[in-house]
Amino acid sequence: MKYFEKLARKMNIEGEIDMEAKPSTLEDEEVYRCSIFSVHKKLIALPKKDGGREVIRREIVDHLPGVICLVHDLDTDSYLVEMEYRVGPGNFVFGLPAGLVERGEAPLETAKREVEEETGVRPGKIEEIEQYGAFYASEGSSNDKAYLFALHVSDIENLPLRPDAGEFIKSAWVSFEEMLSLPIKNASSALLVRNEEVRRRGGQIL
Repeated sequence: MKYFEKLARKMNIEGEIDMEAKPSTLEDEEVYRCSIFSVHKKLIALPKKDGGREVIRREIVDHLPGVICLVHDLDTDSYLVEMEYRVGPGNFVFGLPAGLVERGEAPLETAKREVEEETGVRPGKIEEIEQYGAFYASEGSSNDKAYLFALHVSDIENLPLRPDAGEFIKSAWVSFEEMLSLPIKNASSALLVRNEEVRRRGGQIL
């Protein structure tokens, strides 16, 4: 048994809800839909230890998964950063190349595609790929998750940009110190930047 399984069993000793059993969805009503997400009202049954159930109501944003990618050019020891409008903060912000996973597409292929479409950068060689898995942005209200990658590349080729409609993106290569100084507020992007900071010091966070 893994440590987290042992801890979950220990934490489940007290209380009426059985947290080792799987909750079930009783009702799922879609109340809004657009191109990248939908909003649902759900009734969820939490299993009780006495065999009963506790019914709770939740609203959730059902969101397409995405990728965020840190790109490191080994030839110049520089990093690819972007600036674009983001509706969440309501302003132009700094960040890393990112995008949505298309149906049937592997997340790593999404990362490569988005880098090329948004910045025109196509690596001649990918010397090393670091894959950190997928992380939820706000698991209390959404299933929105992002797959995190770091690509260490060389022999860069610059191609014409192919942004999506309504995307206005500027990109630049910056030094590691310059990247650290940027006010990057997206949690997953900041995690990649800080992980790269530790990697350069000989260790890893993730």
